[in-house]
Amino acid sequence: MKEIVLILLLGVGAGLLAKRVGQSAAVAQVLVGLIFGPPLLGWIKSTENVQILGELGVLLLLGFVGLHLGMEKLIHAGWRGFRVAVLGMVLCFVGGYAFAIWWGSPGEEALYIGVALTATSIGISAQVLQQFDLIDKDVGQVVIAAAIIDDVIALYLLAIAHGALSDSLILEELVISVFGAALIFVMIFLVSRCLTQFLLNRLKSSYFLLLFSLVTIISFGWLTQTLGYSLVVGSFFSGLGMGEGMEGRYRDSLVKQYDSLVLILVPFFFVHVGSQADWKVLADEGMAILVVGLIAIALIGKTVGGYLGAWSRGEFYGPLLIGISMAPRGEVALVIASIGFQQGHISHHVLVALMLMAITAALVGPALITPLARLKYG
Repeated sequence: MKEIVLILLLGVGAGLLAKRVGQSAAVAQVLVGLIFGPPLLGWIKSTENVQILGELGVLLLLGFVGLHLGMEKLIHAGWRGFRVAVLGMVLCFVGGYAFAIWWGSPGEEALYIGVALTATSIGISAQVLQQFDLIDKDVGQVVIAAAIIDDVIALYLLAIAHGALSDSLILEELVISVFGAALIFVMIFLVSRCLTQFLLNRLKSSYFLLLFSLVTIISFGWLTQTLGYSLVVGSFFSGLGMGEGMEGRYRDSLVKQYDSLVLILVPFFFVHVGSQADWKVLADEGMAILVVGLIAIALIGKTVGGYLGAWSRGEFYGPLLIGISMAPRGEVALVIASIGFQQGHISHHVLVALMLMAITAALVGPALITPLARLKYG
């Protein structure tokens, strides 16, 4: 209970203060986790309740983003977002794998390092872009589209890595899984849209609509997680479907109601991310080189890949802002690292290095978005 109260007070307070001075709320909340969590003061511990509330917060955030974004805007940015996602992932995977081999990791560990570097934290990117009212602009649409693609492909790569290392990879099964995932996400979108249309034709209560949307977003997030995909992907497509199934006035009303919920619950996710760091192992031989190298590859790979994927003649700040917005890491990278460690494919030192990479990218990426957003959009 103490952790929940502290996160509410410190996380929400830090986020509001950061917004007031024009900085990233996500960075402030990750710093709260670093300062008041196990890395320094130890006041906040990552209990099961904190993790559950953090997952709920990022679920609602992504449901909110899907609800606010709209399918038409996502389709418009889809091809550009695909280029941004793939180029960034290729650079990070190849760079991470090659660096890990040079550092001395065995092949299976290097493979997991490369996979962990590919995933962007859509939760962190969405939070920062939302803060600067960029979700509706081209940069927000491209980043959200690319981050969704990143998460899906990264989890496919995780499945491929696990199958390859256990000598159980069957190409036909992989192809079926790819098409199966597409069908699942389309189903989530269509069911959410149809249910919303059906209920709105019979019930006009805004409170009932809020309750229905919460249950739907959480349920589809749980479904996609149960099926082996990221829980945020299910919540995003559910929110996207609900937004398409209601009139503009109902969507605007629901978005305002979600603002308060996101403000309260999202800090649990970012504070939890910040609390995962453990600085003690940095004193071990070779750790400083490993951590710095992974951070550099994570930031440069996504930024360069995003810039090249979003580049168009005569533009500089826009593509650069998209590239840097792809740099943050979070839930998916940490999940991949944890699975690799539990399965014995990566060592404890690599696990800690990947955690520090994710936390640093979660801090640096949003911090660089702020000045670039001001240069591009005033």
